[in-house]
Amino acid sequence: MATSVKQWMDKETGMINSSIFADEQIYQQELEKIFGRAWLFIGHVSLIPNPNDFFLTYMGEDPVILTRDAKGELHAFLNMCRHRGNRIVRADDGNAKNFMCAYHGWTYSNDGRLVSVPGLQEAYYGELDVDNLGLVPVAHLETYAGFVFATWAEDAPSLKDYMGDVRYYLDIRYNSTDNGSQLQGPVKWMAPFNWKVPVENASHDMYHVGVSHLSASIVQARFRNQPLRNRGEERFSTPGQRQVHAGNGHSLTANVREEGTFRRVLQGATNDGRAEAYEKSMLDEAIRRLGHYRATRISGGGSLFPNKWLGPNLAFPRGPLKTEMWVFNMTDVDMPQDLKDDIRLRQLTSASHPAGLLLQDDMDNWRSVTDSGRTPMTRRWGQRLSMGIGHEESVPGYPGLEVAAACSEAGQRGYIARWEEFMNAESWADIHIDPITAPFEGTATM
Repeated sequence: MATSVKQWMDKETGMINSSIFADEQIYQQELEKIFGRAWLFIGHVSLIPNPNDFFLTYMGEDPVILTRDAKGELHAFLNMCRHRGNRIVRADDGNAKNFMCAYHGWTYSNDGRLVSVPGLQEAYYGELDVDNLGLVPVAHLETYAGFVFATWAEDAPSLKDYMGDVRYYLDIRYNSTDNGSQLQGPVKWMAPFNWKVPVENASHDMYHVGVSHLSASIVQARFRNQPLRNRGEERFSTPGQRQVHAGNGHSLTANVREEGTFRRVLQGATNDGRAEAYEKSMLDEAIRRLGHYRATRISGGGSLFPNKWLGPNLAFPRGPLKTEMWVFNMTDVDMPQDLKDDIRLRQLTSASHPAGLLLQDDMDNWRSVTDSGRTPMTRRWGQRLSMGIGHEESVPGYPGLEVAAACSEAGQRGYIARWEEFMNAESWADIHIDPITAPFEGTATM
């Protein structure tokens, strides 16, 4: 077991130490203990659809090359030349059989082998151990519904066990069609807040919506000719909305509709009937893959520990006070092209886009939350995540622990508790895995 246990959150009161958002020493430990150990979302098969495609991504601050070799096999490697540590790939994506380091010309194939070294005989006298100087691979690489995950930890559990019960909910959005989804992007930007804050917010803070986003909600409701939702006290009593911590640090808001009223919400989709028509055309397929209950009654979204937030989006650490944010556009492969185009354009005003009305509010909040960990007095008083403590319960049909209310901080507490567990662990032997209890109906699998 871990020899030194630190407590940053009081599980009885929900009080958290604000220094976790600003302390440089804590941040350096995160890079090793969180990002050096957890399963991390690094890309999607649609971003590298062809043989020899590559996509540049990150695992924490470590640059990673996601490749598809000439045989179609997926690989992920540290973007680092084994000679002097230079980054060998500078382009965001492309198609290449080989990657040459621009410093001294060491060249690697897209399956990781070192295939050329200038002066191998003349300067190294044939003594270089070429076979053992290929690109550094990740320890494990797996996919879920087309999403690619990797970990540096040899002793990590399987991705299936790591995800656990949250897959019951993720399937509804990502795994309900035979041909899956496709990603475009990402849009990238730097922001002055700690990487954990947007993910914790997506774990899932509905409390702020009726306050921070009220003006934006009014504008959007008028533009879309829709009724204003989550106004005033309404946000505390939304029918069928529950906050769920699905285990292993993954949390979300689950929405349950009455029989015959549900359709899957397409992010940023038009309200002129085209999205609804598409959903109806795919309903039988979704029922076959997910079972009737999941396909017709439940929706929701949230976070995946440690850094996936609101849909297929990522928050990369760039220091305790800086985060690189990535936002992808996602559509079903089978969607009509005009609906794909509409979703792509309308996402510009969505909750997760930097030019959207909502994220402008959020980023200002997240910066202030981060700054509260910088000064002695604000650190002294900490932050409070006490909403719903003692009211969590397990309910049939909702895998995980839930609070039967539209607003709760159960998910956020679950996220911070998981972070604390990773930070105190010496290895995966010190990290628990919640058992899978979800009643997975239908044909959809990992």
